[in-house]
Amino acid sequence: MDDKNSTPETPPTQPVDAGRTEAIAPTPTPAAPAPAPKRSRTRGWLIGGGAVLAAAILAGGGIALGAEMADEAGDLAASAASDDSDNDSRDVDDSSDDSPDSVGGDVSNLGTDSADDLVAMIDAASAAGAGEPTSIDLKRDGSAEVKLEADDGAETEVRVDAAGEASVVSTESADDDGAPRDVLDADSIAAIVDAALAEADGRIVEIEADDDSASPWDVTVLTAAGEFVELDLDAGFAVVATATDSDD
Repeated sequence: MDDKNSTPETPPTQPVDAGRTEAIAPTPTPAAPAPAPKRSRTRGWLIGGGAVLAAAILAGGGIALGAEMADEAGDLAASAASDDSDNDSRDVDDSSDDSPDSVGGDVSNLGTDSADDLVAMIDAASAAGAGEPTSIDLKRDGSAEVKLEADDGAETEVRVDAAGEASVVSTESADDDGAPRDVLDADSIAAIVDAALAEADGRIVEIEADDDSASPWDVTVLTAAGEFVELDLDAGFAVVATATDSDD
């Protein structure tokens, strides 16, 4: 064979088996997108209605919660106001409680060393209420409380202010005690003041007549040292017992 006319060599072909048919796979066709599901009108109503209902519930709950909080705040304010009122009331009560059991505070105006002052207060009280005077209790503001007992046992409490004006505070109905055995007249007051201040120098704070035959007179004296001295006097106005309570 002539080299000039030679043709390029081609690779040998693979023999094909007789009767064999080679299948050619078809090119796949892109699948059409699935249609979106229809929106149910009923479902839409349910969703919308649920949202509205939830909002209403939340709103109602907020209103109820706000009302509850407001009630609690009002209760706290009322409680605080009540506490303040109670504290003020206790302060007033404490200021007027001048008995030996209540010590402390300003006692510069408490009591008197004059029998005439005591008699004047008792006379004013006797003019305002019924009964005989059986006790007198002086207060820090210059006033006094006088107890009157009637023959049938009825009791009347009279307040005499620092200016000498008397007013009935309370009354108690008759009981079985009957008329008082000892009363605070001018003579007994003078004797009591002399005996008490001779024992404890100071000011008379309280005098009371009781039914104890051994010591029918109870007297309280406030000394310059701030001590409350309680004295028991017998029927002859002699001191038979003493006790001291400090004002510290």
